[in-house]
Amino acid sequence: MKKLTLLTAVLTMFFLSSCRDIINTVLDALPPFDVPFSTSVQVPFATVSTTTYTRTPEIPMNLDLDAKIKQNDPKYSINNLKSVKLSNLTLVYVSSQLGNKLDVIKNARIYVKSPGKTERLIASAYNNTNPDGISFNVEDSELLDYFRTTENSLIIEIQGSRVTADQIKMTINSGFKIKVQL
Repeated sequence: MKKLTLLTAVLTMFFLSSCRDIINTVLDALPPFDVPFSTSVQVPFATVSTTTYTRTPEIPMNLDLDAKIKQNDPKYSINNLKSVKLSNLTLVYVSSQLGNKLDVIKNARIYVKSPGKTERLIASAYNNTNPDGISFNVEDSELLDYFRTTENSLIIEIQGSRVTADQIKMTINSGFKIKVQL
């Protein structure tokens, strides 16, 4: 009798989880898609210590996901947005005033910010030695609340590998995976 009860419980759980997967598939209004974001920024870079982090001024993204959703399907809007996650982030060296490259950055952390929300760590890179680019490890966290508005920005915290000062121009390349449902 105990085996029959256990077998019935397992079959019921299997059936319920299968139904949930089917319902979630039906609710997906659009297949998840990537929204790229790229911008070139001139970052003032000054390190007086190699043990503390220096913050850059906010870098406006102003990412309009409502427009991106409507571009994929005009029937849907920001009200149908169910998930936003960072999928990739890199910094690419462009130029600098004094000849420094990205290898002056030993460690870096990137935060997202929007009005009324606390800053949230979204990516980090440690022990960088590459002068031309930095690839970040992205946090697997839900960022939906930061992108319900177009007023969103990035903040970079930098720890230098040596004491220096410069203006470094770099390109930020990132991608956000978004999910839209009914």
